[in-house]
Amino acid sequence: MTRVLVVAAHGARIRVHRRSLVVESNGERMVAPLHEVDRVVVATSGVSVTSSAIRLLARSGVGIVFLDAHGEPIVSLEPPWINAAAETRLAQYRASVERPLNLARAMVAAKLENQAGFLRSLARRTSAAWLREEAAAVEERMLRVYSAGSAEEIRGLEAQAARRYWGSLARLLPQSLGFQGRDHGSRDPVNTVLNYLYGVLYAEVFQALVVHGLDPYVGFLHALRPGSPALVYDYAEMFRVSAVDSLVYTMLASRDAPGIRVDPETGLLARETRAELVKRMYEWLRRRAVDSRGQAEPLERHIRLYARRLAQSLRAGTDYQGFVEAWRP
Repeated sequence: MTRVLVVAAHGARIRVHRRSLVVESNGERMVAPLHEVDRVVVATSGVSVTSSAIRLLARSGVGIVFLDAHGEPIVSLEPPWINAAAETRLAQYRASVERPLNLARAMVAAKLENQAGFLRSLARRTSAAWLREEAAAVEERMLRVYSAGSAEEIRGLEAQAARRYWGSLARLLPQSLGFQGRDHGSRDPVNTVLNYLYGVLYAEVFQALVVHGLDPYVGFLHALRPGSPALVYDYAEMFRVSAVDSLVYTMLASRDAPGIRVDPETGLLARETRAELVKRMYEWLRRRAVDSRGQAEPLERHIRLYARRLAQSLRAGTDYQGFVEAWRP
């Protein structure tokens, strides 16, 4: 299980004392022995990290990720030895030219199968029979992805499925949330939380890909653009439903939903809201999920396992099977 130290207090300072990380904020002091930390996530601005702490983290193989106010990873610091896998990257670059559609199909189809599975699990949980019809519509698009002949066709099927999927969730969530469907630019609480937590997911995916020697900037569906981690976006598609969508639905559809404070002018989540969301996200990633192979692992481990399998598939030139959760009520 990955042990993540989340620092979300504005003005906090991270330093080293012996073999422990010390986080100081507002007169309070927390000590985390380094052997109990696998990752450090800085989820707010105004945090200082001493050079001694950075050196110790690097020597110990512990990465540190800085998130912006949208949840997007600004920078990820990893030990220099962690991504020295030339064979894997050469195979990835060849695949991005020779067989990008095969890999794009696998990842998008897995995403749509997870969307359909999640809707079916909600149908069993809520006794809403119409959800089964919506799940079937999403699944029909998923099956068509496998025969799609272009990236544009894949994106079109993905968009069709998204309208059915998000339309279904909009009908289920409380109307008071003002959620009418997925819209990246919308400032309603649901879209704002989704945007933020997808950013946290990207940070996890980035680290998993780099650890297994993959280049996060060369993908198979998302376009190659300077500074854009295309493979992160491609790979994250398979985990959006399990890692973020299901968490957001579970939080906001329940009676004990956390207070979501959004600045009406900037559309950004309040600092304390971001801290609570990051905490809940990492708790959610520790839940055990069964995949389509029948393998039960914490979700965070599936993210790493499927990155390793992607690297193996690229080196061997074999078909890749994406992550699909075996959804339960």
